Amino acid sequence: MEQRPFIIDCDTGTDDAIAILAAFGCKEINVRAITSVNGNVCEAYTSTNNRNMVEYLGLQTEVAHGARIPFFPRGSYYDTTHGTTGLGDVVLPEAKNVEFSKMAAPELIRKIAEEENGKLELLVVGPMTNIAIVLSLYPELRDKIRHIWFMGGAAIGGNVSPTAEFNIWVDPIAAKLVIGSGIPMTMVGLDVTTKAVMMREDEAELRACGKKGAVLAADILDFMFRRHAKGGESAMMHDALALASAVCPECLVCRDYFVDVECDGQFTAGHTMVDQRGRLGKAPNVSVAMELDLNMFRKWLVESIKQCG
Repeated sequence: MEQRPFIIDCDTGTDDAIAILAAFGCKEINVRAITSVNGNVCEAYTSTNNRNMVEYLGLQTEVAHGARIPFFPRGSYYDTTHGTTGLGDVVLPEAKNVEFSKMAAPELIRKIAEEENGKLELLVVGPMTNIAIVLSLYPELRDKIRHIWFMGGAAIGGNVSPTAEFNIWVDPIAAKLVIGSGIPMTMVGLDVTTKAVMMREDEAELRACGKKGAVLAADILDFMFRRHAKGGESAMMHDALALASAVCPECLVCRDYFVDVECDGQFTAGHTMVDQRGRLGKAPNVSVAMELDLNMFRKWLVESIKQCG
């Protein structure tokens, strides 16, 4: 079976880490690189998390530094949802042998896109700053990227504001540029990711597996369950569900809509406008995930993580 080449662009917090573990357990994809971006925590932490995970699990891929600030001027927005460094209270050994790529994320994405010549797929599960930089510098790469699978946005509502989801809210200018690029893409937003909740029995199954990757996922899930018990977010697998849209599409129902991003407004900056009724008369440009088969997703995710490492 020919593997599909992927780059994972992420702001590695707790659910990003679980998505990475699942990706390396999927036999049908080849993760060519992990590129880091500012988001859940600062880029220094997200890139360090990625580098440490790659060495700890013995994964074969490149890790690159990426954008440290968004295009959109934001004040401080880091909180404790993902702990101080992004992995909750999980501490990985500091990598000693895995080196960061000599290329920054945008240049590495360009290089791999040209090498794969139209086959490259992007899993984008943080703010879209790196991807916007690539497309701004090299607009011709639109024809070199097969598909973008992204976690972000919502057809209805938000989480960081009444109208906006966090990843899009951090850098709506970048999201607007990427979503309007014409590249085929699938949006996996809060309409489904807030339903993608893991349970304690999933943690137990992963821990019983005994593999490094599975135990790491179990430790991260344990942090998420304890966080929820204190009034925080539950064990929502926002980013792993975006991966599932690419490799386990049966667990989602997607519909094609015209999508754009609002960059102005005191209450609406970062809002993904999903034209569900076709009022604007514009052709659909995004496949939007709207329904989830939770049991199928949970089973797929656990089995994928168990194959990592």
